[in-house]
Amino acid sequence: MRLQAPIRLYRFLLAALLLLFSMILQADGGWQQIGEKHITPSQDTATIKISSEGGDTPYKTVKFHITQGSLKIRSAKVHMSDGQVVDLSIQKLMLPGLETRGFPIPDHGRSIKKIVLYIEAPLDHSSNVVVYGVKADTSEKKS
Repeated sequence: MRLQAPIRLYRFLLAALLLLFSMILQADGGWQQIGEKHITPSQDTATIKISSEGGDTPYKTVKFHITQGSLKIRSAKVHMSDGQVVDLSIQKLMLPGLETRGFPIPDHGRSIKKIVLYIEAPLDHSSNVVVYGVKADTSEKKS
């Protein structure tokens, strides 16, 4: 019985350190939050609308961060402003506090309108996904 309290404390501290480390990494590299979606247990797809601040901004890289629950992300379709769709193969079980690698978005002159995630529905819990993006440098394209 006495060991359960220290184990819980260590688990809590480990989770807090993971969250802190994740937040530090996101602050680095110009990542900014561009969308978020709460996913219920019955869903097998999730459409994430890009925030109005980022709606007309071209991004060169995106990544996905799980803030609540666990979730298996199979793939994603990134819908661009010109109607094109960029397919991302993710195939990753995401636990709370973890994130995917950054996925490059080709042709940085286009903005992202929405992202559709294809997931394996969580069985008994809700999940929360946050999308981060790095703005594309469009200064060289304005000639």
